[in-house]
Amino acid sequence: MSDVTENRAAERDGRAPHTARGEAQREALARAAYQIIAESGFEGLRTRDVAARAGVNIATLHYYFATKEDLIRGVVDLLIQEFATFRAPDQPPLEEMSPSEGLRSELEDVRYQIKARRDTYIVLFELYMRSLRDPQIREMLREMDAGWRGHLESLLIAGVDTGDFSSDLDIHTTSAVLIAFSKGMAMQLLSDPDSVPVQSVYDEIARLTTARDSS
Repeated sequence: MSDVTENRAAERDGRAPHTARGEAQREALARAAYQIIAESGFEGLRTRDVAARAGVNIATLHYYFATKEDLIRGVVDLLIQEFATFRAPDQPPLEEMSPSEGLRSELEDVRYQIKARRDTYIVLFELYMRSLRDPQIREMLREMDAGWRGHLESLLIAGVDTGDFSSDLDIHTTSAVLIAFSKGMAMQLLSDPDSVPVQSVYDEIARLTTARDSS
């Protein structure tokens, strides 16, 4: 299907067309909602304020996001993009790292992101709190965590295959522990950064996952 045909179909169905300009406007609106959540929580998230911050009218916002839930999905997509692309500096590409180096890099990214983009985690935790009362947001976050878990499990499996990690490592449980730890560490770093002995924690995780000499 050509871009023109697809965009006409999108307009007939009430969806915003997929053009570079359209994607930029969607991101600007999602970014405006993200900023409001970071500043005021969900209590302050009103679509008219999102539209005003993005410099458009409310009709334009509803053209790109038909419902408030669609707008929140845009915020979640923005978070996923930031977590995937915003990494600690001076690190080689993940594909050039060993699995053990990749795991340490994953954890280091959390600490760096907290320092450099604190709002990202404030928005994330606002979403988690909202999800306790909102099943739609809960499902969005479940999908996000599933992608994160899949990535970690791939890293752990590669590490077992190369001998970086213990051959008896429980992949599924370890990935769940790492996600729970990362969320807890992020919360602790937000509230009291000096209370987390980050380097010692990294070393302990490495000790628990690293292949052990069976001799």
